[in-house]
Amino acid sequence: MTGMGKRIPEIDTVRGLALAGLPIVNLGLTVGKRHYPVPGPVASLIYHDLFLHRFVTIFCFLFGVSFALVLRGAAERVRRPRAVLVRRLVALFAFGLFQLFALDQNLQLLIYATLGVVVLLPVSYLPRRAMVAVGAGLLLASLPIVEHGAGEAVKILAITSGLLILGAAVVAYEIHTDLPQRGKEIRTIFLAATILAVVTNAINPDDTTIFDAIVDELAMLSTSVAYVTGLLLLLRTRARRPLLAALSPLGRMALTNFLVQAAAAVAFAATFNIRGANFAVVTYGFTTLFVATQAILCTLWLRPFRYGPAEWLWRCATWLTVVPLRRVP
Repeated sequence: MTGMGKRIPEIDTVRGLALAGLPIVNLGLTVGKRHYPVPGPVASLIYHDLFLHRFVTIFCFLFGVSFALVLRGAAERVRRPRAVLVRRLVALFAFGLFQLFALDQNLQLLIYATLGVVVLLPVSYLPRRAMVAVGAGLLLASLPIVEHGAGEAVKILAITSGLLILGAAVVAYEIHTDLPQRGKEIRTIFLAATILAVVTNAINPDDTTIFDAIVDELAMLSTSVAYVTGLLLLLRTRARRPLLAALSPLGRMALTNFLVQAAAAVAFAATFNIRGANFAVVTYGFTTLFVATQAILCTLWLRPFRYGPAEWLWRCATWLTVVPLRRVP
């Protein structure tokens, strides 16, 4: 989830945005539908149109970006950079097993680790145009798949693989290196994505037909793109400093925060009976307070330390050495 070289503030901040949105959905998944508050019409609309699948889409895309950044950094240090990537993915798989059996049974990290080996490593040999073609092709192929039975797993794998590959393609095209010079392109994409998001979300598909499946996925993707490009535009304004201060620490400690969110959701589900509580208060209020607390703790942690706890373990496993954790005065 982090590269091996110089950090890119925009990527850390966008990743922080994804981490801030994930618990809004994951808390309900951990607690379970039977024990979770029933949303009212407005809260349900906000949840489905603005949060469901939107932030995990960004998170997935950024994993592809980070994969390519790590590969590039490893290529500058060792002769066999892909061996470094394999170790990194094996370590991520171990984190995924820990989450599966000790925390919330979420398969997300296991899927990323597996697809990293099965999909991203082979694709890393392709020319960058071919990477875009394969990634976009997978997303296009996933559009008409209806999420029923085996179709749900196929659709998830196709979307996830496509997003991972397109994330890696961003690095192949050096887009991450000159974001400050891409204001016009970012504005154009933001406007197009926002219009598409408004239209597709307004249709409100019910996932029973091919048309519904196409519209639902377009709504998910366009909303996610609008979030990312909108944040990148805000980072070009006076809001840059407060946004960096609030979101960048979350993104720099993404793996740690993701696992802590899972542990907190499990503890919350085991401790509180919230079936009769207000959906909006639990889903939006509680998670906002929790993420704000995470942001403060991450900021404090990163003052004396270079990495989060999980990031440090991950980096040590990647390089098979004990990496210095404390900052040098």
